[in-house]
Amino acid sequence: MSRSIFLIPVFVLALAGSPVLAAAQQMPDAIINNNGVGFSRMVDGQRVAYDLVAAYDDNAIVEADCAAFKASVQGVSWCFSSAANQQTFEAATKNGRNHYLPFVGGHCSMGMSVGNLTARGDPRTAVRIGNQLVLNGNFDVRANFLQDTERNMDNARLRYELALAAGTLRVEGSS
Repeated sequence: MSRSIFLIPVFVLALAGSPVLAAAQQMPDAIINNNGVGFSRMVDGQRVAYDLVAAYDDNAIVEADCAAFKASVQGVSWCFSSAANQQTFEAATKNGRNHYLPFVGGHCSMGMSVGNLTARGDPRTAVRIGNQLVLNGNFDVRANFLQDTERNMDNARLRYELALAAGTLRVEGSS
């Protein structure tokens, strides 16, 4: 009995310094962003932002100009390709919510549907499904997601909401 009591503290001390615990403490963001900018991706170490209004309204993937056209919602900056799209986005923002924001926070929707909280959506894969702007990790994953859209959307939404409720996704303003 005394031997097992001794092993528990040793195990806890070993775990405390392990990369597993360190990774667990680095909680994924609820809204995918690159250096605070949503609907963006990294290319050769540089952030490339895209206009989510163009993606949602026009089904067009257009690079945004963050220096000229930017708005902030839910602690994340969103960039646009024109003043008109920025104004459209700002007019749609009510009580910190906006229907233009990507489904499940811009995570890869297929990944989220199977519980992967770290899979990032690529803005180039954006497709509007109903009133949601859905992203996936790449075009092959998007094709798989679209084979059973309704079930995958339901699963992704449920797992995202459960992760938010459980505190396993970092929300702006939380520690």
